[in-house]
Amino acid sequence: MPPLAIEDPATREVVERYTLARQLKTVRVTGTLKTTDWVMDRPPFAATLARHLHPPMERYRITEKGNGRYEVDDLGALRGTVRLIARGPDRRVYFVEGQFRSLAHLLKLSGSMVFTLEYRERWEGNEPYVEVDPQLFLRLDNIVAHGILKILAPLLHGIIDRRVANLTAAAQIVSQRLTRDPQGLYQEIRTWPDVRPEELDEYRRAFRTDEEGG
Repeated sequence: MPPLAIEDPATREVVERYTLARQLKTVRVTGTLKTTDWVMDRPPFAATLARHLHPPMERYRITEKGNGRYEVDDLGALRGTVRLIARGPDRRVYFVEGQFRSLAHLLKLSGSMVFTLEYRERWEGNEPYVEVDPQLFLRLDNIVAHGILKILAPLLHGIIDRRVANLTAAAQIVSQRLTRDPQGLYQEIRTWPDVRPEELDEYRRAFRTDEEGG
């Protein structure tokens, strides 16, 4: 299948003039493409699931800002906006813009990132799973940072690897619960104070769960 056409100028700028690019390891999550798309179409709810099911993600908040934009906040360490630039049957392209501050406040960087996902459904016995190939392009705003990239690169790679590992673990836990125990998860979600009634209703209809758990 041909690559998605990217018309967004800011996205093209990052891809064509990146500071750092990474092809990340393939991620495997339990479930179908339908379930995977359902979760990715709901970033705030996906973040809520991740916070509750994977404690290392409890700092993350994603808030819808309208016009396809979402605000991401990791209690100040990571802050920015995300928007979906392009989508196809087996891939998505996101544009991220914001700031990162190390926990020790020794490093503060701002810039933009393009994050692409290519995914496909596979089967192992009677259970489906989805393979996801993530790739990122990072462009820093600070011109000085470009000149000292050899010094910064190991630190940047370490930051990326830790965050990707965290996101991967959360995605795997969430996908397993959605696929193998949607009813039990629904009963848990009903007790969470940060879930809106409409989110709960969408979940119940999508996964055909019973309100009473019977």
